Amino acid sequence: MDNQKNKTKKTVTTGDIYAVNLPNGKFGAIRILDQTDNSYLLATTPYNGTEIPSIENDILEEILIQNRFFYDNNPALVWVDGKVPKDVIYIGNIPLTKKERKIKCNSFGEKWDNSDGIEAFLEWRWENDRENFEREIREEEERYIEEFHTIQKPKEMMKDELFWSIISLINFNAECEEEIIEPAVNKLAKMSVRDIKQFEEALSYKLYLLDTKEHAKNIGEYSYDKERDYFSADLFLYFRCSVLARGKEFFESTLDNPKNMPKDDSFESLLSLASDAYIRRTGKEFEYITGCDYESFSNVEGWK
Repeated sequence: MDNQKNKTKKTVTTGDIYAVNLPNGKFGAIRILDQTDNSYLLATTPYNGTEIPSIENDILEEILIQNRFFYDNNPALVWVDGKVPKDVIYIGNIPLTKKERKIKCNSFGEKWDNSDGIEAFLEWRWENDRENFEREIREEEERYIEEFHTIQKPKEMMKDELFWSIISLINFNAECEEEIIEPAVNKLAKMSVRDIKQFEEALSYKLYLLDTKEHAKNIGEYSYDKERDYFSADLFLYFRCSVLARGKEFFESTLDNPKNMPKDDSFESLLSLASDAYIRRTGKEFEYITGCDYESFSNVEGWK
């Protein structure tokens, strides 16, 4: 391994390629397709090898296509924030083509960390070790359910009228999720830190209320079924976000009637609304633990 491969660049530019360590002891690779301030669009390549790939390897210009579990030929793309993790290894730069510069992505992650790029390993397991992979995920979900053995209670929440007035600012006529949610973020960012926390509390509680087995049974193709080997907790959460994003009336009707759950619509960006507003308001990261956990299977009563 030459010295250049041991160095992490101080600045990130589009076209940069980094090697990442995979759980199977091999290397994967990610590429920067776009950047906005301190946010970067990462593309996971299909590379999965025992050696750090050479910059001349053509596979580094490809984007991994995902088909595990609920994925359906989805490219492995995600926006992340922050600095380059210290454990990734800079390989080199392959300038983007005109076609690559036009690639859009509405998937937003959190901080850029060492797990980004793991999709190459997960897809390898789906193709080569599916039975064990599905069993491990199923057992993990079961353990998660067992951990939440008490009914959770929310802390002080934002008043319903104010909460839904902020939600109503979500503009679905905008072109991308960042622009769709911007009016609501802008409104909340002008309010107090206490208001932002109370908004997050109300959001978490409402998502928690929708976290029931009956609601999970009504999300379409990927609905919960005890006979199936796998159910996506993340996808169910994003579908619940979509319910809230549609407003108070839809939320209340869906809470009463799980069959109203959206079948082909998710809205993951709602989860970052309070965090984005807090960062804009204070310049600091949002570190707040709500009284109710909105992650799937947290509502023990709803899953009995």
